[in-house]
Amino acid sequence: MANKRKINAQAKGHNGPIDFEVSIDNDQVTDLEIKQHSETPGIFNQVADKLRSDVLENQSFAIDAISGATVMSEAILESADQAVKKEGIQLPEKEKGQAREKEEVQADVVVIGGGEAGLVAAARLLMAGKKVALLEKNGYLGGATILNGSNVTATGSKTAEKVFGENAKKDSPQKLAEDVSNESLHTNDENLTQMMTENIGDAIDFISEFADLNYGKAQTQTPEHSIDRQIELPSSSSYELVKKLAEAFTKKGGQIFLDARVEHILQDKEGKVTGVVAEGRKRTLTVHENAIILSTGGYGANLDMRGKESQGLNYYGPQTSTGDAFQFLAPLELQTKNIGWYKVYPHGVEVEPGIAKLTTYASKKATDMGAIYVNKEGHRIVDESNVYAKLRNAVLEQTDKMAFLLMDQRTWEEFYHLLVLHDFTEEEIQHYFANDGKKSPIFVHGSLKEVAQKAGIDAEQLQKTLNSYEKFAAQGKDEEFDRDPQFLHNYEGDEFYVVEQKDRFATTLGGFVTGADLNLRTKNGERVSNIWGAGEVIGGANGHDSMPSMMNTWSISSGYVAANNALLQLK
Repeated sequence: MANKRKINAQAKGHNGPIDFEVSIDNDQVTDLEIKQHSETPGIFNQVADKLRSDVLENQSFAIDAISGATVMSEAILESADQAVKKEGIQLPEKEKGQAREKEEVQADVVVIGGGEAGLVAAARLLMAGKKVALLEKNGYLGGATILNGSNVTATGSKTAEKVFGENAKKDSPQKLAEDVSNESLHTNDENLTQMMTENIGDAIDFISEFADLNYGKAQTQTPEHSIDRQIELPSSSSYELVKKLAEAFTKKGGQIFLDARVEHILQDKEGKVTGVVAEGRKRTLTVHENAIILSTGGYGANLDMRGKESQGLNYYGPQTSTGDAFQFLAPLELQTKNIGWYKVYPHGVEVEPGIAKLTTYASKKATDMGAIYVNKEGHRIVDESNVYAKLRNAVLEQTDKMAFLLMDQRTWEEFYHLLVLHDFTEEEIQHYFANDGKKSPIFVHGSLKEVAQKAGIDAEQLQKTLNSYEKFAAQGKDEEFDRDPQFLHNYEGDEFYVVEQKDRFATTLGGFVTGADLNLRTKNGERVSNIWGAGEVIGGANGHDSMPSMMNTWSISSGYVAANNALLQLK
């Protein structure tokens, strides 16, 4: 027993400290257990599991970091190594000059990208009896999906009948398509929208059965949708979807290659794509195939691809959304559209220059409890309970593209609870308050006059605005913005909280051009016969502004349809 030890260590993560414990038995590492962290769970859980597995297998902390999470994984490995050495334990050092492996794989279909769309496509192809190789450049799965909730539409599905009962019959693909068109101000590609809305029902039923997903009614049925049709998983997280799909896919015989970044394509004499070459830290992987499903995601983190529309907006997506496909498919001279379009959301705080964290759940709860949005001039700016597009546009019109959420103590407590539940730590929130409004993100509290002064809001006008709102709440009639009376609530007490609200984006809405068949098109309009696109890499289905739940709807339906169309050609 004397040779068994548990060594505590701490590493610096992106969102705060990562506390973990290393178990040693006779100078052998027997466990690496994470005790506490504030990282994005969907990414971190996969990274931590992979690190633990690699450390135990190699009996060393001198191993490669995880692609897509290099800084975080290196920090854990370095901290673990130092903590163990401090206890007088010496583990093997990293070998120098390790030979690079070369591997070749033959598949019916290669799916490039392990996010939501790619996993759905891979699952559908596998169930049809095809040999599928799924390539993901990161050391974990999920892509941008991992940052999202699991809410999606269920129109036309058996799942909808189970969740909504008779009310499900009031919905239809046509009605959903009309909502999409109206929300995007008719900027959507009608053919892609129709394809999406007519297939999401079958796609939802397929993945539910394939991965044993138990969808229920989403807690929030957003007003952008003309009827209740939004569903979500019990955890509310897309990580549950990604994890279960991946586990079912590999259990049923599918191959997943992580740390496999596609660098270039292979073509025959006629120019047909016959394979791809992917690079990793230790391996060059060549996959020969008959068909490709392209689901590489967006390009929000690629500064060179951003347009004017993104200027002044904070980015909250993964730093690995770099638009790789636009580089490795360059030889095909593919057609693109709307590269400068983004899905811009309200409800963000700027935690680093140009980098946001979302406060959607907390902000929505606060406005449900009567909180108001004000600008630096102290005026209300919008019906706070309106659709997200109205909130977003109102914030964009303000000085510095910033507004403020004004809350009382009871509302703040609910707001705080949801912040901690969704990606914030108590420590970082305390740090924001300690800044006392001197820099973003602005979190301040005190009397109304104090919060106004700290946040740089006109205090006199803010008092007038609050007085007017209190009158509206008392009479049950918002004379300024006609807010729904159920969300008009008087402020309680004399302690106030102000939190900045900035718009943010993660999702790109432009991409490669396809028809409803999802085959990519060249600049000459020719169909690329054996490459289908799915997910964020294809632009058009939701136009210039997607409703809540529609990015997941597009990913799932397009992954399903792309696979079905590939199957028709492979028969």
